Amino acid sequence: MKKVISGKDLDKIIIEAVNLICNPVESSIGPKGTNSIIASTDLPTFITNDGVTIARNVESEDLCINAILEILKESSIKTDELVGDGTTTSLVLVKSIIEESYKLINNGISKYEINSELIKERNEIVKYLKNISHKPSEKEKRSIAITSSGKREYGEIIYEVASKIKNKNGIKITTGTKENTKVLYFKGYEIDTIIASDYFFKDSNLIELKNPYILVTNNKIEDLENISDIINDCFDRKKDLVILADDYDEVLINNVLSINYDNDLNIYLLKNPEYGIRKFLISQDIAKISGAKIFKEDYYFGALKEIKINKEKTTMCFDINAKDYVNKINLAINDLNDEFDIEFYQRRKSMLENGLALIEVGGKTNTEIRETKMHFDDAINAIFSLDDGVSLGGGISYLEVAEKLNEKFILKNILEKPFKKIIDNAMLDYTEIKNEIVKSNYKKVYNLITDKFENIDDTTVLDSTKVLISSLNSAISIASLLLTTNSLIINEKAKNIDLNHEFNI
Repeated sequence: MKKVISGKDLDKIIIEAVNLICNPVESSIGPKGTNSIIASTDLPTFITNDGVTIARNVESEDLCINAILEILKESSIKTDELVGDGTTTSLVLVKSIIEESYKLINNGISKYEINSELIKERNEIVKYLKNISHKPSEKEKRSIAITSSGKREYGEIIYEVASKIKNKNGIKITTGTKENTKVLYFKGYEIDTIIASDYFFKDSNLIELKNPYILVTNNKIEDLENISDIINDCFDRKKDLVILADDYDEVLINNVLSINYDNDLNIYLLKNPEYGIRKFLISQDIAKISGAKIFKEDYYFGALKEIKINKEKTTMCFDINAKDYVNKINLAINDLNDEFDIEFYQRRKSMLENGLALIEVGGKTNTEIRETKMHFDDAINAIFSLDDGVSLGGGISYLEVAEKLNEKFILKNILEKPFKKIIDNAMLDYTEIKNEIVKSNYKKVYNLITDKFENIDDTTVLDSTKVLISSLNSAISIASLLLTTNSLIINEKAKNIDLNHEFNI
């Protein structure tokens, strides 16, 4: 049996769901926003003011409200996926759009008219936002990192790492086990370690080789005779050999282990960790950085500066200039549409150009470490979203655009909401601060960190224009979807299932 809800009953559910998710999220917006405690039966309780984390954890025992909540979460999650920041702003805008739209509906305006108007207004606002943005200076990039991370010391770390690596996919942020945050740089090409036998490690967890030879193939190697010339050459030159192949015959693996046992020089058998086209690309990359030449069909033989193999990762250091090769990767990226593939290509590019960085976030407690990592994630995403320019932050750019809009615009008052909520969360006089900013023709902004007005030429209150646009787009998209939804269908037999997987509304 199905339960179908429509009309005024559905409107009430939508409004209740909007308030349920947006109220705790909007209380976290701004430097002086408040925290939420997240309690779960599956995870330790923790404290956060990260908007997307709060949104993900809001649920209701009411199936109908929960169905709407899942759609609302898309607003914050989609923004997070696209730019990694601005999730809280997106939900603040969603709530304001829904509230304003229902006022208009009660005055006789149809949902479809409102939806059509929102789309038109969005296009106009995006133009304004682009017009008031500018290319960021290095000083402004540093400021955005500091503002997004919430602390100067975090922002300084992010800015330094981003300046060195220059590629978001070349930076990994993890939770550490120490009190202090640590940054590790890897200048080299890194792959997951799949070693043919753990006996290659002997009594150590790390294999370090200086100036080794490397043999690369996508074939399975079944007979040492196929590569006997290479092995003999390595022994003659007193060089260690690393082989990267698809797989190895078990007898061959044992034979190589015996060779290693009887000699000072060693052969190490690694398996390519990827599949399909990715396996081919990794082989191609390693052949390039090792200056490899064709040994025989599908076999490439080269040399590396250094290889470090542990049980999780293998890092290869090289001296080859791969600039032309990287340019080809850039051209390939332009033809990609899948985000997963783009991330893979970008990571390859980073390894071939500037290397990789690992940030191990520290803290005094696990709760502090988790919360700090969220701020690091926000900051790294913010600093790499500056391609479309930078604008005044703290909701001020939305406020400036709102001032330019005709009074008939639905979004005119809505655009003021993020700025108002940021000021309200700081328990300051919104009208007084707004009037001072408007009177200065947006040449002054109020910095909640320093608690004073600043000139726009010397302020850290900045936002990525891409984040501002993505937050607005996501908010309007979700609000429009809800406004044009006329019925909600609930299968009452599905009370005890996971809503995330079983409902498609």
